Amino acid sequence: MPLGPGKAVRGETQRPVWVVSTTGKTIDDAVNNLQQELADKLFLGHLRVIIINQKLARSTGIDDIQDFFRRNAEIRRLAWMVISVGDASSAMAVAPKLERVPTLYLVGTMDHSVALGKLPNVYLGNFWATFSSKGREPVLPMIEVSGDKVEMEGLAVFSEGRMVGVLSPLETAAYMEIENERRAGYGVAIPIPGDPRHSVIIKASNRHANIKMHMENGRPVFDVYTRIEANIEEKTGRTHVDDIIDSIGTETEDVLAKGQQKVIAKMQDLHADVFGFGEYVRGRAPDYWVHRLGGSREKWDEMFATTPVHVHVRVYMRRSGMSTH
Repeated sequence: MPLGPGKAVRGETQRPVWVVSTTGKTIDDAVNNLQQELADKLFLGHLRVIIINQKLARSTGIDDIQDFFRRNAEIRRLAWMVISVGDASSAMAVAPKLERVPTLYLVGTMDHSVALGKLPNVYLGNFWATFSSKGREPVLPMIEVSGDKVEMEGLAVFSEGRMVGVLSPLETAAYMEIENERRAGYGVAIPIPGDPRHSVIIKASNRHANIKMHMENGRPVFDVYTRIEANIEEKTGRTHVDDIIDSIGTETEDVLAKGQQKVIAKMQDLHADVFGFGEYVRGRAPDYWVHRLGGSREKWDEMFATTPVHVHVRVYMRRSGMSTH
């Protein structure tokens, strides 16, 4: 990868990256085959992203794929593992106009999505920690290559090492609210009371979630309390902000609560506790976890499907922007 702009050869700009591919029966076999084609020794500490096709993640799961990476001490825990909607190799052919190295463009997209509050912090190390826990199922980012760019498609949901569903970008926002992710990157459109043709765009500036558990009739019951501070990003129409700010806050609470309840119900249908409710049971009711569930993630996922979860959302409208209208 030479420094400076690529050299023009016969009117075409030479790409600074050499992509080498190989196949093998296992990841280790493929890496060994790749090493035979290179003069220098491979250093996997430079690895930044692992891309897995969703068909493979849904059919056989990712246990065998990630085993090699978990055992290798060179793999950095701040690398990304992502699920691709289409062919995983197509991500290596992405040619963004402002980035010369496709991998750096992809990694930058992931890191910026976390910084902007559009994606939870699910680096490889965090994914492995969740994957090893007994009361929680992991998630991974999903991407799709569209032309010369990569689009974020939400989160892939896993259960017992196999992909079982997808959280859309809007569902990802509700998931992050429950997960106490303080950064908020998504806005919500609220119709103006009395004038449904116009709306207000509300965006959270800060949020905090708290999960409480209690036993009821011998079963765990959960309450999720979410406190959100929000600002008005945009308003259409001529209705004055002071006349609607209270009702807008109340309407926002209803919309967010319904979104959270919908995501929880979806995960219960998939028997995938991605919120970590099982960890609350394991930590606060260890006798129940051992004797009633046998310390089994599978039994908890079955119980999670019918476990009552109540959501409580409180929205505080803080700022209306530079305009007073």
